[in-house]
Parts: sequence; C-alpha cells; structure tokens
Amino acid sequence: MMDAARFYETQALTYLEDRDRSRVGAEVVQGWARSLPFGASVVEIACGGGYPITQVLVDSGLAVWAIDTSPTLLRQFRLRFPTISTQCATALDSDYFGRTFEAVISIGLVSFLREDEQLAFIHRVSEILKPRGHFLFTAPVETGIWQDVATGLDCWSLGRIAYTRALERNGLRVIRTHVDEGENNYYEAEKIGEAAW
Repeated sequence: MMDAARFYETQALTYLEDRDRSRVGAEVVQGWARSLPFGASVVEIACGGGYPITQVLVDSGLAVWAIDTSPTLLRQFRLRFPTISTQCATALDSDYFGRTFEAVISIGLVSFLREDEQLAFIHRVSEILKPRGHFLFTAPVETGIWQDVATGLDCWSLGRIAYTRALERNGLRVIRTHVDEGENNYYEAEKIGEAAW
C-alpha cells in the first residue's frame, strides 16, 4: 500500500496543478493568520507547493518556515518562496529547524497518519510550540476510517472528542473550529502550559 509521502512525490506535478487552481481553505487560514501578531514565527507542516496556504501566511506578514516530504513539491516551493527556510522531512522525523514557533499550521496531513502517529504528531507540535502559541490543523469531527477520494489512500479520524483530549493532554486547548467551502473541518488550538507527558 502506497503511503501519503510516496503518493505526493509520484503525483507531485498533478497535485500541484490541482492545488494551484484551488482557493479552498484560504479564507479560514487568512482569518487565523491575521489573528496572530505581525511577524510571528510559524512553521507550515506539509506545505506542498505553497499555494494558496503559504501565500496567505506570507501576505499576512508572518515569518514562515516550511516542511514537506516531497522533494518535487519542495523544489517548486523554493522557486516560489526563495527566502523561506525549508526542510524535506516527515512531520515525525523533522527536527523543526532546532527551534520553537509562535504558531504551527498543518492542512491536509493529519488524516493520512495512523492513530498512533496522529497522537505522536500532536505531542511533537506541543514540543515546538511556544507558550500561548497557536496550532491550526484539519481533521474531521467524526470518528472513522475511509478512503480519500483524491488519492485513494486510507485515512483515519479520531473524532472531535479524541482530538480535544489529545490536545489537552499535551497542554493545548481547542479555542474554536472552522469549516471551509470544501467542508473540511479545522481545529484551532492554543498552548496553555507544558505537556503532561
């Protein structure tokens, strides 16, 4: 079974073309980005080619770092955003540039991680997030396993209650949720203290 990282590398240019034409999620991200202090440090996990999400972050005056597993997508990203520091790594393997951030954003990644990986990812985000820092990610409200229409890959959702509890165990609290025009659900969380692990 092909995993998400291999899929996005083998299908990188097709994915890039489709995503470049789509503004889905841009409005939600714009609202979140503008709620952050001007110049705040933010790491985008699974940045793809950078459109439209990275562009929104940059246009909002944030200092951006970016991570993706696909060398092809990152090459395109670097052409578009040559001043942004990038890293080719998975969300769990990255050293996150050896620093912490005032905000973390991850759109379209979490559901491609297995349950244990999702929990490990939330823990990792807590480690790299400064106190009072903000975390925005997409994941369904419902619990279940399904096949992603776009990629054919298996996806997992722990559901709203489990995500809320996992965030709380790691010193984060859900502030609000959003739904975009593509019916994707967003969790917006804030770090309130050190992780309990």
